[in-house]
Amino acid sequence: MRLILNGILVLAVLFASYVEYAYFIVVPPKLGEVVPFSVRSQGSFTFDQDKALRGRRDIALSRYVPLYTYLPGIAEKVKTRMDDLIKEVSFLQKQKVSVGQKLVTYVYEEFGLKISLDEADKLLGYRNLTSLLNGILTFEETILQNIIVEDPEPYGGKNIIEVLYSEPKGIVAYPAEEVITLKQARFMLQDKVTQMFWQVHEEVLDPVTKISLSTLLPTLKYDQKENDRRIQEIVRRYPSKVINYRPGDVLVPFRKVLSEEDLLLIVSHGEFAKTNLYGNTPWILMVILLIVVFHDRLFLTIIDTERQKTLPFRPLLSLLIVSIFLFKSCLLFTPFPLYFVPFALLPLLVVLLNYGRITATWSTVIGAILLTLFSTRTFDILLFFTLGGLTAVLLCSNIQKRIHILLPSFVVGIINVGVLLAYSAKWESIAPLMGNWHEMWTFFQAMAFDKHLSDILGWAFVGGVLAGPMALLLLPILEMSWRAASNFKLTKYSDLQHPLLKDLFAKIPATYQHSMTMAFLAQAVGDAVGANTLLLRIGAYYHDIGKMADPMFFSENQSNGENPHDNLDPQESAQIIINHVKYGEQIARKVGLPEVIVDFIRQHHGTLIVEYFYNKAVAANPESKPRKKDFRYSGPKPQSLEAAILMIVDSVEATFRSLESITREKIEKMIILNIVKRIADGQFDECSLSTRNIAKIVETLTDSLEVASHSRVTYPWQEKNKR
Repeated sequence: MRLILNGILVLAVLFASYVEYAYFIVVPPKLGEVVPFSVRSQGSFTFDQDKALRGRRDIALSRYVPLYTYLPGIAEKVKTRMDDLIKEVSFLQKQKVSVGQKLVTYVYEEFGLKISLDEADKLLGYRNLTSLLNGILTFEETILQNIIVEDPEPYGGKNIIEVLYSEPKGIVAYPAEEVITLKQARFMLQDKVTQMFWQVHEEVLDPVTKISLSTLLPTLKYDQKENDRRIQEIVRRYPSKVINYRPGDVLVPFRKVLSEEDLLLIVSHGEFAKTNLYGNTPWILMVILLIVVFHDRLFLTIIDTERQKTLPFRPLLSLLIVSIFLFKSCLLFTPFPLYFVPFALLPLLVVLLNYGRITATWSTVIGAILLTLFSTRTFDILLFFTLGGLTAVLLCSNIQKRIHILLPSFVVGIINVGVLLAYSAKWESIAPLMGNWHEMWTFFQAMAFDKHLSDILGWAFVGGVLAGPMALLLLPILEMSWRAASNFKLTKYSDLQHPLLKDLFAKIPATYQHSMTMAFLAQAVGDAVGANTLLLRIGAYYHDIGKMADPMFFSENQSNGENPHDNLDPQESAQIIINHVKYGEQIARKVGLPEVIVDFIRQHHGTLIVEYFYNKAVAANPESKPRKKDFRYSGPKPQSLEAAILMIVDSVEATFRSLESITREKIEKMIILNIVKRIADGQFDECSLSTRNIAKIVETLTDSLEVASHSRVTYPWQEKNKR
């Protein structure tokens, strides 16, 4: 199973390292689609927008459709001017005196044209001038039905233009070939006038045509403001900056609809990642394998020895795998900076599940390395997460209530902000300012108002604070999955009003008293050697619940002097004694006690021999010596420091009750003898109980039992009874 979990761990880290790259190979990104996860930079990545977007920007500008505004009333305006000219000419022709100069003045003032006095006299002398002007007006009205613009440049090279009419017509698109310029319109008018009135003398027709051409006006106006806005929008859509992305920066956030720029950014980053793929993958795989092997060896050898405890590798490996998927999910399915990942969740869960702070420390280091491998592969991120995780380990030793988890979470958030500030500060700019407090204050104020910096600092703080509440949410699920028990869950079983303890007290009060005494002694020893006192106390409460099956077969419950073992074979008696462990395990599992308490029930006698009945069997059968294995408990041997302490305290408490004329020397000798016998029998081989701990255990138990056996003052009524 350990090999399978290690394999899953390797695959999980590899998956987390390359899932985005693999996804875009299988499902290439497309314009207008929603990106299913946040795309982050896998390294220091430079995106040259101009290089990537120039071609698309040029295409977009070439396809840009210019907008014109329709000018209503132009035809009416032209007609009015021509009608006014006709009226003026008719009036002047009726005058008896020479009025050529008046026509010269009128044409200059109304049309801005200069004609000679001779031309004016000839015009006024032409009898059909009014008919000529009316004919030209008809041509003008026909021409003005076209789309006429003054400047051809804005729509040059375009296939289409847009014309904005008043509501409800709105914007209408026209082929560019239907558009004529004012110059072309005037050529058309001149051509028609020449063809239609060829018989009119040039001295009359030329000035009339000249005046008529000046009345023609464009019917469309180029909307300079709106067109500039549209062009700027295209330029903004295809910017030309060079952007430097740091490892872990968000390129495209989760659930964003892909624009052209986003699409090119993803493609460019994919090409960048591909260049490093074949070079990076082998060493990343090698590092992952080395870390996993180191993790396996570390927890099976070094930490087992240091903590006097065989660690449950399945939950620890499973927790590491779950954490990797959880952290990767934060990176994939949130648009927030990398610093938002609540990494302190991992060490908090290790400590809360009672796997110890040394285990949590190494889990923090290994977890930070693996997280760095599939996120940025940079030292500063490794240090950022490691320091935050170690802060959580240092501050979570005294968590007894759920509310207490807020303190380490809050401090982790502050440490995250401090580390990030240390990374982000431009120390090369600060150094020259040393001593100049005004300039330094100005510099730090500028940093404080830097929006990008304040954003990532805020998310780094949130990531630290979220670790605690998230740990509380996951804790019940992990406890159910692995039959583990946190301090929060164990506290429920420390209540002496628990139904099982009440049942124990009601059925076998002597065993109950033995368990309470053991709890007192075990807690004192736990305080002395740094063991988990809550576990020890609860383990002592429940370790003998199996005796409720056959209470009268145990000496502390035989108050009437009768011993049912007197009528039984020694091996049968031994089996009854041994079975109290099996019955205790059955009861514990039936009522749903946590696995750690079940372990205390199974391990508190280890594989010891039921010595009294074994010796009795040997005495009864001197010739055929009975087998020791028939008189041994099924075990296992103590797997933790706490289980070893419970075994020692159990035997010492039972032996202590049989001592006569109690002295400190006798107590100490008895304790040492009990411990030595178990060491000689190999009972502590699987938890590596240290000699330093043994010395403290002996001293603490001696002190506690001496105090418990200290005699009190004799009262007068007791003296009278003695006489």
